[in-house]
Amino acid sequence: MAELSASPVKNLSFEQLALARKRTHAVSEFLEKQLLGYLDTLRTLLLPERLLGKLVGSRVEAPNPDKALGELQENYKQFKGKPFDFPKDFETDWLTEVGARLDLHRWEYTLEINADSDKRTILITSPTRWILVYGPGLSVAQATQAFSRKQDRRGIDQLRQFIVNAMVMQSLMARSGGLTGLLAEVRYDVSTKPHPGLNGLPVVVIQSQIPTFLPPEPLIAAATELSGIAAFVELIDLESVRDMPDPFKQRVLELVPGGFA
Repeated sequence: MAELSASPVKNLSFEQLALARKRTHAVSEFLEKQLLGYLDTLRTLLLPERLLGKLVGSRVEAPNPDKALGELQENYKQFKGKPFDFPKDFETDWLTEVGARLDLHRWEYTLEINADSDKRTILITSPTRWILVYGPGLSVAQATQAFSRKQDRRGIDQLRQFIVNAMVMQSLMARSGGLTGLLAEVRYDVSTKPHPGLNGLPVVVIQSQIPTFLPPEPLIAAATELSGIAAFVELIDLESVRDMPDPFKQRVLELVPGGFA
């Protein structure tokens, strides 16, 4: 799984943890549903054809598809050869297999904690960060697992297509400053991060501006031991939500020196 700097640590009692988890789940579900609605509205701006035009079998003319293709071919070089036995050269036919569905997958990373003088690796899931990929196809978790084991031919082809899909999404988003700016206005930041579990493949990450935190390691250890599952979800910091700034209000005020009389 991907490694990503963990959220800040904030003290919490075991009794408070249950309520914090319940609130985190409610807010996270709301954020994801809202984000999916935004992406559905903006879907036509995120279609592969806007980047590659006829190269993906569309009748739509893209601004500079050959340049985009050259970038994809260059980025693909890090994945050719062993241990996956992907084809040496990037084949343009793969672009016609890029799906048009937008899928969100939670960002996950591992955290090593101390538990009773032992080290324990915990899978941490973010409730406010998602990876945006084209579907259908492998999920991020499936692709991560595929990178870590020997594949048969069908598995290799699926993994190769996942990589192509991710590269197309990253390239399109890099050219969509207006789109990322629009999402930022509704408090979702868009960035591209290399995914260590995917051999450093850059993936598009959308993150809510609502902060999260982790409780101290002993509490994580106790909670995971009680559940019997070495997994934990970051907690949404609802106290910080009250202090979140309003960028729009601030920009308006900056236009009026001295404020409103």
